[in-house]
Amino acid sequence: MTLKVLGSESSGNCYLLESFFEIIIIEAGISFHEVKKALNYDLRKVTSCFITHSHGDHCKYAADYMKAGIDIYTSNETIQATGLSGHRVHSIQANTMIRIGEFKIIPFPVPHGVPTFGFLIDHPFSGTILFVTDAAYIPNKFNTLNHILIEANYEDAILTSDRAVGKHMSLATCLEFLQANDMRQVRNIVLLHLSSGNSDAKMFTKSVRVKAPNASVWIADKGLEVYLSKHPF
Repeated sequence: MTLKVLGSESSGNCYLLESFFEIIIIEAGISFHEVKKALNYDLRKVTSCFITHSHGDHCKYAADYMKAGIDIYTSNETIQATGLSGHRVHSIQANTMIRIGEFKIIPFPVPHGVPTFGFLIDHPFSGTILFVTDAAYIPNKFNTLNHILIEANYEDAILTSDRAVGKHMSLATCLEFLQANDMRQVRNIVLLHLSSGNSDAKMFTKSVRVKAPNASVWIADKGLEVYLSKHPF
């Protein structure tokens, strides 16, 4: 399984999870043309796109994805807020598993000011992946995670405005979550949605490594690719 980051910032968010036989997209915040370029214009493996919430940097181009034949999965609140309609848009419920090929996805609510989902994703090749972006904090604890894709938006000491507070996850809150959960089987931690003016990638990486010394830590810059396996090399 390979994670490909196409965008992880306020200008647009999109991630690909690609196995040998299928691809799911998470977020539709960048143009579909960019998605096609990332896939060398071969969409045959793309099965679906999951959207966390209704803010434009996560769903702006969803209608274009649907026009290309990709099914969208998101909450009913997001569907209503965005005006998406048609047979390719599917309402999903919190804590109810969706099966797409060999992927099993469980959405769960996180606080962000508008109805927002995090996703717990399981696949035979990758093991269990936690995906949470745009959340003030994560209310759940999880067992046997293999990979964590988590927002670390800002650091209190360098915060230049309070716009993100209460809606996005600070580094301190991210670290608290990691400390509260079992890190023994976590192979990769990918830090999502760093604020360009309120974060420090090197410091964030170093801080996370202290909490999870056995995991590889990555910053979700555009173009990043990470191999996600449930087995160590």
